[in-house]
Amino acid sequence: MKNKLILTTLLFLITSNLIGCNRNNLNSSSFSSNNVSSSLSSSENREILIRFFIYDQEYVTKFNDKVSVPKAILPYSRFAGWNTDKNSKEGYFTDYTELTIKDLEKILGDKEEITLYAIFAQLAVVNFKFDDAKDIILDSILNNSPSFEIPSKEGYRFLGFSLSKDSNAVQFTNLSEIRYETVKNYLDENYSLDLYPVYTNEEKVIKLFDYSLYENMSEIYINTENGIAIDDSSLIDPTQKKGKNGEIPVYNYIKSTISVKNCEENFALTNVNAQVKVRGNYTSTYAKKPIRIKFDSKQNMLGLNNKSKLKSWVLLAEWKDSSLLRNSVANYIGNALLEDAGFYCSDFRFVNVYLNNVYNGVYLLVEQQQINTSRVNVPESKNVNDNEKTGYMLEMDGYYKNEPEMQRFTVNYSGINNLTTGFTITNDIMNKTQHDYVAKCTQTVWNVVYDAIKKDHSSLTTSPYHTMDDSGNYVVDTSIKTAKEAISKVVDIQSLVNMYILHEITQDRDIGWSSFYFSFDLSNTGNRLLTFTAPWDFDYALGNNTYKNATIANLSNKNALINEGNLTQNGYNSYKFNKNYELKKSDFTFSKTKELYAKNSENPWFSIFANQEWFYDLVSTRWQEAEKSNVFNGVIEMIDALTQKYSSYFDKNFEKWPSSMGKKLDGYQPDLVNYFVSHKQASDYLKYWLEARIEGLKTALK
Repeated sequence: MKNKLILTTLLFLITSNLIGCNRNNLNSSSFSSNNVSSSLSSSENREILIRFFIYDQEYVTKFNDKVSVPKAILPYSRFAGWNTDKNSKEGYFTDYTELTIKDLEKILGDKEEITLYAIFAQLAVVNFKFDDAKDIILDSILNNSPSFEIPSKEGYRFLGFSLSKDSNAVQFTNLSEIRYETVKNYLDENYSLDLYPVYTNEEKVIKLFDYSLYENMSEIYINTENGIAIDDSSLIDPTQKKGKNGEIPVYNYIKSTISVKNCEENFALTNVNAQVKVRGNYTSTYAKKPIRIKFDSKQNMLGLNNKSKLKSWVLLAEWKDSSLLRNSVANYIGNALLEDAGFYCSDFRFVNVYLNNVYNGVYLLVEQQQINTSRVNVPESKNVNDNEKTGYMLEMDGYYKNEPEMQRFTVNYSGINNLTTGFTITNDIMNKTQHDYVAKCTQTVWNVVYDAIKKDHSSLTTSPYHTMDDSGNYVVDTSIKTAKEAISKVVDIQSLVNMYILHEITQDRDIGWSSFYFSFDLSNTGNRLLTFTAPWDFDYALGNNTYKNATIANLSNKNALINEGNLTQNGYNSYKFNKNYELKKSDFTFSKTKELYAKNSENPWFSIFANQEWFYDLVSTRWQEAEKSNVFNGVIEMIDALTQKYSSYFDKNFEKWPSSMGKKLDGYQPDLVNYFVSHKQASDYLKYWLEARIEGLKTALK
């Protein structure tokens, strides 16, 4: 039976001032020796040999011995603890006042000795040259970045930080980019770096999205092996189900060839090998099916995303949207807001699709939501033995239970109202360690956000803020002074602000249910911030939504429209617009145009910020930038331009699929859907709704 040993005390360690290192002790290159006393009591006299290595110099001690152990440290570094692996980036056993033999038991086993290596973090001092100068210490192990509010200058806009006092060349655009790894090559002999803020008196100009608008609509031909229909029963996978209760079948891929015609010559494709399948959840049950394309080799599709070549693309059927334009509108705004700030939103282009040479209607060609350097740009693990420090793409997903256990997890939202607690990890997980790590980190980020906003931190002594450490743990951080500072350490606030504005405008019903994406770069060089990205799925949005706090449209005077022949009876107590009638904005009344939708939704990642004044200040600033840059005028103009340019193509689509026009598919859509008989009417309604919503938000977000 193994002897039960109790280590009562082991007083061997660098003194406490090295753990909480500040600038005053950074210049110490060595420290005097201390006598270290250690003792071991057990039922038998047993000696355990401990070998300490400090910079490859060995110090040996036995329990019950008194030895003099020198303490040493490199310039501008801190002791981070001991580790049995000399190549480790982190230390163990940093608090020796609580160390017991139980802590070493698994390592020791029946051995009589243990070897511990001193682990050191490298430090750098960054001097921010504001009027009120700020000095921040960066730590190579903590991978920390500064977190404070950039001082504003009236009439000026902050651009970033320069390495030179009189230069406007920006090296770092935001604080999250500034970490030890990114500044180490710029440090002077004192391991210090001066950064100078750069401001401009020019207004922020957001680049408008340059959408495709050609005289003729391009064509995509999909020819399957043996001409099998993509929804043939033989392609149903019996091992998989989708839907809330697993009621929706899942289709397998089928070999196909893809041709792209009626386009610029350099975008044309002829019989390129690929696989295709029916995609989507409930949209896959409609007559006109959305389609996933996966090429055998990387291809560009019609110049999308700066002509990037990738294997995976998507064709959206837009069955629930008789304007066919809602995803285009959302992607236009998303591209303006997100891509301008360095985040991803899908490109798009309308196409005519032919399945086995038979016309199947107008589709919206978009990008597959995935990790890729030209899409969601975070590192992706490829090997089964890869560690957890990698990139992840996550979806808040009401259908998460349909996914394999390795690809899903849940988050406890601390009682905050929500529709779903489930997340799907959309990139492939190589091992359980990765699954557990990203699940842990996501929960910790929420815990940090909830603590910062919902807990009383009026006394930072008794109730300090929390953050997430490198291991994903929820830990106290006494350096944090405000809720914004705490949240900025775990969330990319700029991405949050942009995504929030997009969802306030669009009022997507699925906002708290599914198709809501995040990226998370948890690699050693990543920013480790939960990032809001890749907006998706807006067919239940933009006036096609009856949720309790959505902007509602009604006919301003139904009886007048009937009497004037603009609404004609279509069956008992049912009406349709006259086919030749052109809608006017005055035909509608809009209510709740100023009500904040995302703020009051069941998406906890938005609603948690409901009472945070600093957050809405950022939202207001970004809204005004978008307004001054004509983002909102631009999207209205796009609706008119696409409707006019492609009217004959849209009309042909509804000749193919007449049952998708003027029909409510479920109770989530407004009654107005029943009145439309032409694409132009559905498009005009979308435009008028959007104009009313934008006008309302001009007041609500200022």
